[in-house]
Amino acid sequence: MKNATLLLLSIFLYAPCTAQNRDINSTGLYIHTDKHVYTPTEKIWFTGYLLNIQATDTLPYHTLFVALINPNTHKPVLNERFAFDRGVCKGMLDLPDSLPAGDYALVGYTNNYIADNHEQEFQQWISVRKPHQPPFKMKKTPADTARTATLKIPDSNICIQLETDSAAYQQRGMVNCRVVLTDTTGKAIQGLFSVACVCEKRLRKHDKWDICHYYYIDQYRLPASIDLSTAQQELNPVSGFVTKGTKKVKKPIPMLLMKNNEMITLKTNKDGIFCLNSYQLYTASGQPDAILSVVKGNQSEFKINFLNDIERVNYQLAKINYPYTPEEMADSTLFTPEETTAATVITPAAAKPKIPAPQQEPGYVKKVKPVYQAPEFQQASDTVTTRNYNTTQYWNHLINTDEEGHANFSFRLNDLPGVFVCVIQGISTMGVFSKYLRFVVR
Repeated sequence: MKNATLLLLSIFLYAPCTAQNRDINSTGLYIHTDKHVYTPTEKIWFTGYLLNIQATDTLPYHTLFVALINPNTHKPVLNERFAFDRGVCKGMLDLPDSLPAGDYALVGYTNNYIADNHEQEFQQWISVRKPHQPPFKMKKTPADTARTATLKIPDSNICIQLETDSAAYQQRGMVNCRVVLTDTTGKAIQGLFSVACVCEKRLRKHDKWDICHYYYIDQYRLPASIDLSTAQQELNPVSGFVTKGTKKVKKPIPMLLMKNNEMITLKTNKDGIFCLNSYQLYTASGQPDAILSVVKGNQSEFKINFLNDIERVNYQLAKINYPYTPEEMADSTLFTPEETTAATVITPAAAKPKIPAPQQEPGYVKKVKPVYQAPEFQQASDTVTTRNYNTTQYWNHLINTDEEGHANFSFRLNDLPGVFVCVIQGISTMGVFSKYLRFVVR
């Protein structure tokens, strides 16, 4: 990540001069997911990009909040938060086995969503499907308010070469890829991009789902912004206030945050209010909860109270009717024979471990969920005998080109045959870009 962040220092995260119905200086957000159609228990791999912002101005953006919303119940079914690193955010969502089949709105926003009234949340439809099970049905939904009448994608000044070393491969073979970014005169362009290599069945059939189409068209078709009710202007993963008994405090209260063998000292403001951002809560995946404690005088006199701003925002965003056009998705168009066969095999449910009753905590100390670092995608192996039919063959959160605009990456295929699509999406010194390339696995 070090090389990528160094490059980010020199990249202007692109602001065009043709924005419609929107402040030209407004900050944009785009989330590149590995695919569009998932099954329960799969992972949604993604990278979030800030747009329309100087790389040197990205420091205030520390957290990306992501929610998966059921459009029928208008309630979030899953939500998580992730840390930005100079305008780019690596993320991963685990889909639970209990998630009903259907189409969900994947919604993302930053910690400055309330403070910056020009910022627009990101929205994309995610389909969750199970073999032999019909999804819940949705009606076609237009946007509440059209933001523009006519939009078009301008001619790109970026030339993207995406090449593989073959057009066809054998299962468990190696794929070697090469990317070259130049302008129309052949001059090298530096850029950052995320990569997905997925089964073609798991991508929506139309070709209007990339960062370029979203940047110039889709974001302006989202419903009009709504007024959100929150206690704090800036959104943080954790926020709250300290009281002395039931009374408000009248001066700053010292506190201590303990996580992963690290101790961070902090203070509330004079009214006892505190906020913890992603930089303070960031830790490696799998680490235990952090501990937040009051460290003043007689600790037992104080109580830590949490605010629920993020939950409130998620529920308010869930009330929006995002534009939706249903697609016919029969099992035969979504699932490979290997997946359909595997779905007919009845696997006994694992016994749920007994969870001990939670112990009563004193009011002055609380457990806090960290902001976890997204894990790296586990590639297939040629030494493991177990069959691997993951429809995402490869995912890389972030790759940066060298000074000549070149980048190379390689990955090993698993046991799933079929047509696959390698997709790159990212940002450069000359704007957003995307490219895809098909190949066959036999």
